[in-house]
Amino acid sequence: MPSQLLFECLSEEIPSRMHGLAVTQAKNYIVTNFSKNNIKFKLVEVYITARRIVLFVKDLDTSLVKNNEIKGPNVNAGQDALEGFLKKNKKNKEDLLTRKINGEDFYFIKKNSDSFDIKTFIKSQLEEMFKNFSWPKSMRWGEKKERWIRPIKSILCMLDNEVIPVSFAGITASNITSGHRFLSKDEFLIIRSPADYLEVLEENNVILNQDKRKKCIVDQINKFAQDHSLQLEKNEYLLNELTGLVEWPIVLFGKVNQEKSVELPKEVVLSIINTQQKYLALGDGHKIFYFATVVNVKNNRVIKGYEKILEARLADAQFLISQDKKHDLDYYVNKLDSILFHTSLGSVKEKVKRITAVSKYIAIWIPHASLIKVERTAHLAKADLATSMVREFPELQGIMGGHYAQEDEEIVESIIEHYKPIGPEQECPKTPSAIAVSLADKMDSLVGLVIAGEKASGSYDQFGLRRMSIGIIRIILENNLHIPIKLFIDKSTSLYSRTTSGIIVNKKQLVFEFLLERFKSIVKKENISPDIVNSILCQESINDLSIAKEQIDILSDYLNLPEGRKVHDIYKRVGNIVNKAIKDSKDNDSKSYRKRLLLDHQEIELANYAVSAYKNIKQTMKNHHFKAALDELVGFAPFVDQFMNNVKINCDSNVLRKNRLALLIKIISIFHLVANFSMLKVK
Repeated sequence: MPSQLLFECLSEEIPSRMHGLAVTQAKNYIVTNFSKNNIKFKLVEVYITARRIVLFVKDLDTSLVKNNEIKGPNVNAGQDALEGFLKKNKKNKEDLLTRKINGEDFYFIKKNSDSFDIKTFIKSQLEEMFKNFSWPKSMRWGEKKERWIRPIKSILCMLDNEVIPVSFAGITASNITSGHRFLSKDEFLIIRSPADYLEVLEENNVILNQDKRKKCIVDQINKFAQDHSLQLEKNEYLLNELTGLVEWPIVLFGKVNQEKSVELPKEVVLSIINTQQKYLALGDGHKIFYFATVVNVKNNRVIKGYEKILEARLADAQFLISQDKKHDLDYYVNKLDSILFHTSLGSVKEKVKRITAVSKYIAIWIPHASLIKVERTAHLAKADLATSMVREFPELQGIMGGHYAQEDEEIVESIIEHYKPIGPEQECPKTPSAIAVSLADKMDSLVGLVIAGEKASGSYDQFGLRRMSIGIIRIILENNLHIPIKLFIDKSTSLYSRTTSGIIVNKKQLVFEFLLERFKSIVKKENISPDIVNSILCQESINDLSIAKEQIDILSDYLNLPEGRKVHDIYKRVGNIVNKAIKDSKDNDSKSYRKRLLLDHQEIELANYAVSAYKNIKQTMKNHHFKAALDELVGFAPFVDQFMNNVKINCDSNVLRKNRLALLIKIISIFHLVANFSMLKVK
């Protein structure tokens, strides 16, 4: 009968921001190591609360391991690998067996089947998991040498109704745990079997399932919001953080002092409530009237204290705004020379000069853009970085600039929007001035940081190079802009060449390739085959991302049509002949074909159509009529078929053979005017 494994580590409070990493790590460890040792199970579930991490392995097969052999290194591996394998398993070379896997030979050794014990295995694996668990921060406590996120209180580990004596940091597992710190009926809870665990915890005010706790919080907030005709201001990150702070969610609601908040922008009030106080906000869409927080114990005095703290924060914000408003934004622009953009790239004031120049340059490709408004927006966009409010609330940069600006409505909106999009879900700026300044700002940062030697590798991207690149591409695509990206990069790079003393600025190609990689990742999310994307983007002429995206979409749809498959078949037929002929020939010199050597009428007709098709395709591609260019390629079909069926390429005459091969190479080059069809994998 399948068994159930329950493991719990009870500790002091685990920071909620580390919950997701811990759950993933624990689950991956168990699944990997159990599977590696051929331990059969139905499901692994990992739960985490503020005080405990819990692991369930359901329907565990506790019989002896059916696979009685241990896989070793490849037979071609080095002697060190083989000796290490034998030493680890305490075997000699005489014990080695060979088995073939996927056509390759590997060493194996037999296990001593009577030595395997599931309880010993579970104990050793969990203790190993404890030792190797990677927390972003960990600590030691008392005289213990072992490290964990917080001091461990107890360990529980049971296989069915039997305790597995897992030991770590001087604590040995038992079948005893604790419920809610304040609300539990009993100080200690005895667990008879894994099946009883969840029920016993809930009876003692612990909701183990993260999603269930989250739903409990949302339900309480929604009921309050409905009763007061309000709505919750969405903040999924904060909601998840609050879910991780408690084991039995109790939601308290407090009032936002309207007298203290009436003159404050909604974004300021939200920033104080969400960021500083870690409360959720409820309002009517214009104003915030209540806040919600999650606690362990209900106490009216607690919420009164929270309200007083919030009032003080709001009063501080009013004071800072009143101080900021003593000067206009031009005053703060002059203060930007004291704020460093990057140690190698100068101050923010220097950056403002660059983005002003670049935004004016690219404005000519942005419909309805006013150079006067673009210049003014670029000049003021970063001014609020020098204000007291933004120094206190960095997340309000741009928003406070728009609040302080006494300018045209489009300029005010553009100052606010020019940081967008910050994340993949945030909408892109729409006003012409905001588009110009946002693009210039992001490109300036991207180019500058690449010049300064900053990189994004793996998960490390300290300066958000990927985020900036994706922002540039999204703005261009979503607004259907036709900005020549290479000229855009050139302009931005040229401004750094005068300000980055000693820094090599010849990194334009690196920036272009980095942008193309982000462009590919965006397009591939639309389920477009990578080979189609690469067949368009590999061309040196790529300079307009909106046109490239349009071509990718058209080619993707076209290849699913009979005409598209015909184009690919023609290319493949010609390509196969050319590739084979070049491979077999010692002379790889591919000169242009000569008309006087075209003897058969089939090759003359093919050559004539090639001349016509070349001119037509060049013109249609220049006019961005991509589908018309593809249709033109379909016209090759009858001429290619006639040529292949009636003209002998590998004829006795070496001169004629080379000339006919050159004609086919010319046809291949005409196809490449449209896309690199050799990269396509059409089924």
